[in-house]
Amino acid sequence: MNTQPCSERLSGWKLDAKYWIENTLKQLNYKKVDEPIIVEDWFLGDVWRIPTEKGNVYFKATASLPLFSNEAGVCDFLAHIFKGKVPEVLAIDKGRRWQLTSDFGEPLDEDVDLTVWNDAYQVWGEIQSLSVEHVDKLRQSGCQSRSIENLSTQLIWHFNQPEIAAILTDRNIVFDNNFLSNLEIEIHKLKEYSLPDCLVHGDLHESNMARTAESYLFFDWSDACVTHPFMDGNFIYQFSETNLKQKLIKNYLSNWRHYLPELELQRAWQAAEPVCYAHHTLSYASIILNASGGNEDDVSDFTESFTRYLSCLTNATRRQK
Repeated sequence: MNTQPCSERLSGWKLDAKYWIENTLKQLNYKKVDEPIIVEDWFLGDVWRIPTEKGNVYFKATASLPLFSNEAGVCDFLAHIFKGKVPEVLAIDKGRRWQLTSDFGEPLDEDVDLTVWNDAYQVWGEIQSLSVEHVDKLRQSGCQSRSIENLSTQLIWHFNQPEIAAILTDRNIVFDNNFLSNLEIEIHKLKEYSLPDCLVHGDLHESNMARTAESYLFFDWSDACVTHPFMDGNFIYQFSETNLKQKLIKNYLSNWRHYLPELELQRAWQAAEPVCYAHHTLSYASIILNASGGNEDDVSDFTESFTRYLSCLTNATRRQK
């Protein structure tokens, strides 16, 4: 990840953020030892690292997009109910979507072994299961509500927008009523298992997880929402079919055995695959429509992710028939 010094010649919101950081750190009795370093600066948000006498402190500002959570508010709430499983929040300005957090170490390596995924995903399932009783407060904190019931309607709207329609045409992707009818069938099948909505990370991969001395910590909550738990299965579904993958899924599903017996959970997990892909197709479509401040490479990356998940959705829907 590229880093650069935070210029003294800041303007606009970044200058306000610098003053807020300095004043907040003083109130918290943190003494800066150097100027902030820009870790990330793009249209989805900024991350700055501030060296202090008590270690690095991180500032994050998240963009306000239609399907993004208020990450500052969500993190602040999660830090209280899942201490040690999310970054320690030092301060927030919820209205401006700003937060200061303690350093929590390095994320997992992108080619980490599936055994590590197994352990981390098991912990994540525990968090999701416990979050069921907190869904109202999660929404109040700034977490999006993204019921699977609304997926088809939302996809229709996004697919009909000129920017998305142009992508579909350019990639020779045919979108028709039959496609959406099949998705509706899969959503209905999944709803019949009556698993409760809960906290969903929305972008759960190894680069958004860190290993701690006691467990695992999860960060980058901009895509956080309340919806069906298996919407965080998008990477697992795409792993190669191995015994280790099946063990991973079985261990994760054990967190939901107080709702359904094991065989029913397995069936629900299978039924959720196309719905999960639809959820992430929608996420990327929304980002593309709101990427006016993004550079060409960023938009291209999101376009590739959008078309990849749409392809996964189409293929999974066919397999379910």
